[in-house]
Amino acid sequence: MFKSKLKNAVDSVKGGEAVILMGFDGIPVDLYDAGTQLDIETVGMEFSVVLKEVRKAADMLDSGQANEMTVRTDTMSAVLRVVNDSYFLAMAVSPEGNVGKAKYVLRVLGPDLNEDLI
Repeated sequence: MFKSKLKNAVDSVKGGEAVILMGFDGIPVDLYDAGTQLDIETVGMEFSVVLKEVRKAADMLDSGQANEMTVRTDTMSAVLRVVNDSYFLAMAVSPEGNVGKAKYVLRVLGPDLNEDLI
């Protein structure tokens, strides 16, 4: 159900490697991998913990909800975007990829997937 939308998201980003729609409980809903060696499920699970903590910190600071987070490493950038209180998207982008486009694509895709999840 979600696979074609996730594939389109990855394919539209230069350097897009994989994307996952995952619950904050760490359970994947669906994913698309463009054939990389990256384990996007593990990326999603590990960074979901960090994203939950960032959301708690933003709440404690009364700064509004944290909706997006980017983590840049030597081998990839991970862009995480909240879909709703239960789900988020995580996209892996190669070091030379277009992280700004990944952020845009996830911002647009999130509400579309949210409608499908309801």
